[in-house]
Amino acid sequence: LVLAAGCSATGAAATEEATSPSRSTRAVPSPVAGAKGWLAYQSLTSRGEFEDGIFLVRTDGSDDHQIVAELPGRQTHPDFSRDGKRLAFAQLTSEESAGQVYVADADGTDARRLPSCSLPKCAGHGEPSWSPDGRHLAVSTDIDPRPGQPPARFGIAIIDLAKGTERTVVDNTFEAGQDHFARWSPDGRRLVFWRGRERPGGVQAAVFVVGVDGTGLRQLTPWGLLAGDPDWSPDGARIVFNTRPLVDFQESGRSELYTIRPDGTGLRRLTAYGPNGPRATQPRWTPDGKAIL
Repeated sequence: LVLAAGCSATGAAATEEATSPSRSTRAVPSPVAGAKGWLAYQSLTSRGEFEDGIFLVRTDGSDDHQIVAELPGRQTHPDFSRDGKRLAFAQLTSEESAGQVYVADADGTDARRLPSCSLPKCAGHGEPSWSPDGRHLAVSTDIDPRPGQPPARFGIAIIDLAKGTERTVVDNTFEAGQDHFARWSPDGRRLVFWRGRERPGGVQAAVFVVGVDGTGLRQLTPWGLLAGDPDWSPDGARIVFNTRPLVDFQESGRSELYTIRPDGTGLRRLTAYGPNGPRATQPRWTPDGKAIL
């Protein structure tokens, strides 16, 4: 097991009957804990507040350890390639630096930085995601930085690993919102991602899909649902996401999991923890489709 882990349809989607909270939260045997392999995750290290690191742990909870610890700054958002042989992650050495993306062997060795995102044009690459064929990475991009202000533009780009070239898929203004955590459809033809934007009433968030050629941009969830952190099921039939994604709602007391079809229909709630329960966030489907982490 590895952790691979259009602007229509903006109205509220019809919600299918949700799994009851008593069933969705009860203790059942975990298909993850019973599998063999590794999970990659991000966590704080002992070096300080701005010192996140990448860790590996067996799916039974054993052999938990940090990797690529020799790199400076923060290492974040790891993603295994579909064949389990490589690991991509992001690095940020300071709040003022441009974020970079690295690719390493699955155990963290031989980490190498991809073509640099360099100031003054590129303000950062982050949140990498492997294509199904292992030839490309989708990354979030910060474009055209402004001194003392957020970047003027945000988007999603695709990096060709063999050629070292970058192609923009989504490019929008700061006012339109910031795009996060693109994930590939199983057939490699589309990306799902979420966008957060500032409005007078507060932050709004919604899930979108777009073709890898930049066409067919479509909003799947209404802004008021505050949807984010999507991931495609291995069979391509559904997309899982959480409400109130941590990037923009760190102080929120409630996050629930939902799934939706890639055409924006069939919205279904998976959890009902409520405002005082645990937050269900940053879901990832297991490669066999049997569970959601």
